[in-house]
Amino acid sequence: MEKVIEFIEKQKWIFAKTYAHKAPHEYVVRGKVNGSDEEFMHVVDYIQENGITMYFWNHPNKYIMIGEHQYWVMRDGKDDPTTILNRCDLSQYKISVTWRGENGGGQDE
Repeated sequence: MEKVIEFIEKQKWIFAKTYAHKAPHEYVVRGKVNGSDEEFMHVVDYIQENGITMYFWNHPNKYIMIGEHQYWVMRDGKDDPTTILNRCDLSQYKISVTWRGENGGGQDE
């Protein structure tokens, strides 16, 4: 976790203007970060291996919370060269827990 925190603290996060009114967040893009690709991928792998699965508009993703931010990854595959690391300010979101039923599909199953 220490390496993850060191990496995210040295980034110049870019505000995602396209989602400013729907889902405000910031991001950094693989290959355009302060640090090595190995450091970037360490953070990505850490999130994928240790994050909790949460849903955003019914889309599952892995998330971690560090300090006042929530972090997640966007990519098409494990070796996607355009992988994006996102973060949002937790004070701007409401996080809730919903029971998805014994089979994981919802309360009506």
